[in-house]
Amino acid sequence: MDAYPSMDTYTKRMTLIVGVATLVIVIAGAVYYRSLEALFFAGGAIFTAAANILKIYWLKRSVTVATSMDPAFAANYVRGQGMLRMLLTLAVLVGAGFLSQVEMIGFPFLFGAVFGLLTMPIAAYTMGFFVKKDYKTAEGGDANV
Repeated sequence: MDAYPSMDTYTKRMTLIVGVATLVIVIAGAVYYRSLEALFFAGGAIFTAAANILKIYWLKRSVTVATSMDPAFAANYVRGQGMLRMLLTLAVLVGAGFLSQVEMIGFPFLFGAVFGLLTMPIAAYTMGFFVKKDYKTAEGGDANV
């Protein structure tokens, strides 16, 4: 089991992927808006990307706690933590919706927030490639497959 990367490694990778995806979204927003509204779009994207990074570290903590507890309680603990992470996502979206109603901020903030939420699925999908490669390397297989 020592040949496999730790949760810290996966957490750092996902955080890096969320950061890069957010940067790409912010640049795309700047190209699209080409005005002061690009700052509000970037603010929304960064706002929700920060929430996604918080959810990544929360997931790491949940996995660490669940692996050390009794298996009978671990399933319910994981389900409860998953629901809380979804509630955090809902709270961030509702907050972005309320902030978008401020006349100065407007809808670009909300659109940035929605695009910022997409960084988490992008990171999760990309991590599938890393995990597959890590497991093949740890098992002595060909890592280039």
